[in-house]
Formats: sequence, structure tokens, C-alpha cells
Amino acid sequence: MERQILKARWVFPVDRPPLEGAVVEVEGSRIAAVYAGDHPQAIDLGNSALIPGLVNAHTHLEFSHLERPLGPTAPFTDWIRSIMKSRFESHVSVKQSIQQGIAESLAAGTTCLGEIATSVESVHQLGQTEPAPRAVVFRECLGFSADRIAGQEQMAAEFLEQQTEGEMYGRLRLGLSPHAPYSVHPDLYLNLVQQARDQGVPVAVHLAETQAELDLLERKQGPFVELLSELGLWDPRILNEGMRLYDYLVPLAELTSALAVHGNYFGKEEIEFLRQAPQISVVYCPRTHHYFGHPPHPWLTLISQGINVALGTDSRASNPDLSLWNELLFLREAFPGISTGLILECGTLAGARALELSDEIGSVTVGKRADLALIQLPDSAAGLSGSDLLLNSGSHVSRLMLNGCWIN
Repeated sequence: MERQILKARWVFPVDRPPLEGAVVEVEGSRIAAVYAGDHPQAIDLGNSALIPGLVNAHTHLEFSHLERPLGPTAPFTDWIRSIMKSRFESHVSVKQSIQQGIAESLAAGTTCLGEIATSVESVHQLGQTEPAPRAVVFRECLGFSADRIAGQEQMAAEFLEQQTEGEMYGRLRLGLSPHAPYSVHPDLYLNLVQQARDQGVPVAVHLAETQAELDLLERKQGPFVELLSELGLWDPRILNEGMRLYDYLVPLAELTSALAVHGNYFGKEEIEFLRQAPQISVVYCPRTHHYFGHPPHPWLTLISQGINVALGTDSRASNPDLSLWNELLFLREAFPGISTGLILECGTLAGARALELSDEIGSVTVGKRADLALIQLPDSAAGLSGSDLLLNSGSHVSRLMLNGCWIN
């Protein structure tokens, strides 16, 4: 079995403090040793840092062809109208867009994706393209009216039947994504979560994304009522009186893994529930959150309460690129007082936990997959520590390793 011995100026295992002047030994597809020091046969990677491959816990690859984010951003429902128009007018095939997103993700150091899929194309491309990140592919389900329930349940069941084929690819797992409270009938939502529980698969749902979502649930008014009426879908009897975000979180606690995506407007009640439901992770999309001008995200409060917070890029419909590395740099600039270790964990090990892959990836740990990103550190940064150097604006992803093989 081939053995590679790599030496870097810094190694960031994530699950323990960074190591200066350290060595990572890779045997086959696995990490065999990690230690500070030297080795006579080590390949010196120079002024660089080895980190775990990044985990983008939430993205929509079908929009990877977009050259810039869509607008307007307010009201949020106008942005949704832009999404629908973009889908209708696009001359780029879904296959081509997904392939473009895969390539962009790899170039930015991402080795694992939480992908929201509107067709089986994501499974085919992530499973058959070489190289490609490992992924959990969540089939998006939409249907606010009762007449859509049966068809969406059947579609979800047929999608999950591909799990055996996905396992043959060796790097895919399937899940379900009842899209959001404003786009999924409450009965369909509960049925899909139960279906996922029965099949032992994860769920991802957009929750607490906008104030308009709260207006719909709590008061049955606001921009979403206008949009649903415009689409011929609004019926005030669909939502029970007193519906809350909390009601959408409770069923997720029955799963082994669930992603509450965005969480921009989680309050005390939701945070207290999440604190007691460790199987639910929150996925924070920093630059998308900023793009829409939301109030400060509660990610630090969530983490302080022991809640797992992973990071995502969302899509190019709300983000200039799919680089999770750029999300980390954005957080460093926006939160200069937060430790590099915490920010890096959110983009690696926390994402692996969210996707139930932390036994395999997410940290530079003996026995785990050798999915590694090599970060070129800035040359002119005298006096900076390893942590300061890593998320310095001059650092960038220079190489990527998947299963022990360099891919660029």
C-alpha cells in the first residue's frame, strides 16, 4: 500500500491544537500518523498548512452556472420569483451546472457537500464524475396544497430506492429535504420526516430563513400569502392556528440526523429546544445571510449552548461563489475576536457531524480518510502565529487531496 509522508509549516487537526512543523503520514486512503517533528522521507510542502477538506453542509449545485447572485433581495418573495424565472429561462442544462459546481467546489478545497437536489442528476453527477466530493444528497420536496402530498411522497420513496446504487459509488448518501414551511403542506412535512425516520436517512429543511416566514406561520399574513395567492396555492386553513417554528423542529428530533438550514431568526424557544436535541444541526450560510441584510445571526449563541453549527455556501443565486474557504475568510473579517480554531471547526468537523460523517472525515486524525486541503500561507506576515496566518487574506487553497490522492 502506497505511503505518502507530508511535512507542512503548520498542521491543523481541528480536533486538537495546531501543530507547527508537523508531519502527516498517509497510507492508501487513510491517515496513518500525525505528529510535530520531521521525517527523513517527508515531502516538504513549504510555507503551507494542511487542514481537513472543507465540508459545505448546504448548497444547491443546480444554480452553479449563474454569474452573479439574483435580486432583488427584498422582499424575499421577489427573490423567489427571480429563482423561478431563472429556472424557466435558463439555457444551461442541470447536468452542466452541477458539473460546474463540482469543479468549483473542489478547486476551493471542499471535499464533502450537503447538496439539495431537484432531480436525480445530482446523484448521477456526484456519483459518476471523477474526481468529485463525497456528498449527502437531499431530494427537495415541494407542495403546499393537499393535492401535491401523495405525488411528493411517492417521488421521495423512489429517490430513496437509489440508496443501494449510491452506496456502490462509495461516497454518496441520500436524504430528504421538505423545502420550507412556506412551500410544504404541514401534513406532507410530517409524512416526509416519518419516511426519513423509517428509512434511516437524514433530513434538511430551510427554517427561520426570513421574517416573512414568521409572519406566515404566526399571523397568516405578509409577502408569502401574496406569493402563494399569486400561484393559486393559498388556503388559510392549511396552517393551524398558533403554528410556530418550534412545531417544525420537534419532528426532526426523532431522526438520527437533521439539518435546520439558515436559522437566521431562531429565538430563545427554538434555541432551548435545539440545546436538548443534539441530532439537529444548524447550517449557517454567512455570505448569503449578509447578502439579504438579515439581523446578526445567532451562531455564536447556538455554539455556546452546545448546538452543532456547520457552514454552507447556499447557491450562486445568493452568493458570488461556492467557496467555503471564502466563507471562513468572511467570518474572520466579520468576527476578528473569534478564534481561528472555532471558525475552522465550523467549516470542517461540525459539517461532518451534521452529515453523520465525523467518523470518516472532518479532522486530520489517524484512521480517518485522507481528505486534506493544502493552504498556501502568505510570505509577508512577520510576527503572526499559525492561527493568524491560516485565515489571513493572503492565504489560499493551493492543492486538494481526496482519499489519499492529490487531485490538482
